[in-house]
Amino acid sequence: MSPGATMERVYLDLKARILSGAYPPGTRLDAAQLAKSLAASATPVRDALYRLSGERIVESWHQEGFRQPLLAEADLYHLYGWTGALLALALKGRTPRPDLPGGLIELATHDGYPQAIESLFRTIAIGSANRELRDAIVNCVERSMTFRSAEVRIDELAGPALAAMAEDYRFGRWSALRSKITRFHRRRAAFAGRVAAEIRPRSEPLR
Repeated sequence: MSPGATMERVYLDLKARILSGAYPPGTRLDAAQLAKSLAASATPVRDALYRLSGERIVESWHQEGFRQPLLAEADLYHLYGWTGALLALALKGRTPRPDLPGGLIELATHDGYPQAIESLFRTIAIGSANRELRDAIVNCVERSMTFRSAEVRIDELAGPALAAMAEDYRFGRWSALRSKITRFHRRRAAFAGRVAAEIRPRSEPLR
């Protein structure tokens, strides 16, 4: 396998692991150790970590390596607000689809809340003609994957809210969807402190 192909494989494999929550917040990501499980040398693993750091999916740790981000309440609050604003912008100007009485706009079916919310928001992003907007939404969606499970554990209304947004999307009810997305992210922001406490390692003091 060529070096470029190896780098891409390692990047995609490592990114999938991180987004699935394989490494708890604060976990040090050592290239040499990861290389063994990724069946690669340390060099492409390190390159992948730098790339993921640029995407803010991992963070550089005191110039000594990489780790999973430790997100505080303010970090989540701002990320929720930014994601909601971007999604609302992506839906702005779309007109209703009365030609879809049976809900012909389909979403991929997922059993889990994290995967379902990623599918909805990523699909909204793809529908935008603005590439910068698409990329910004996808980045927010990916950075949020590690704490989506905590959202639904803390807020029993998160699942029903997602189902209502997906319903609006299927029927092309864009104005209603924008309103629900705005309310959804305002509620997420209100729960940011509890989510931050839920995902923080128990040995790590709250700040």
